[in-house]
Amino acid sequence: MAIFELQPLRIPAGWYICYNMFSEYDPERDGEDGCLELCEDLLQLEHDKLLIDLGWYPHGDLNGSYKMYMVDKTRERPFEQPLEVFSSRSKERIIYMLEYWTQSGHYSKYLR
Repeated sequence: MAIFELQPLRIPAGWYICYNMFSEYDPERDGEDGCLELCEDLLQLEHDKLLIDLGWYPHGDLNGSYKMYMVDKTRERPFEQPLEVFSSRSKERIIYMLEYWTQSGHYSKYLR
């Protein structure tokens, strides 16, 4: 069984990492060798009242996809009314959107 390191990310200062299990495993490249890396709780980041949550759905299923939410954690049941949602099977697209969402030019509109 292969061992995968954590995925390098460019996250600006100010974001707090709640948990990170987002590894370099890529389902399109690595296939079944490491599909245990595909879980619903991959990465969670916080900044002020914002929370970004990344997971793979359904858990462990190679036919699933990444799903990422940005929510206002001060709202009641924030995941029922997310600020943004992005889904993709492409790890490259998920990394791009994650790094984009954490740029102040993008998320600052939600802090007003």
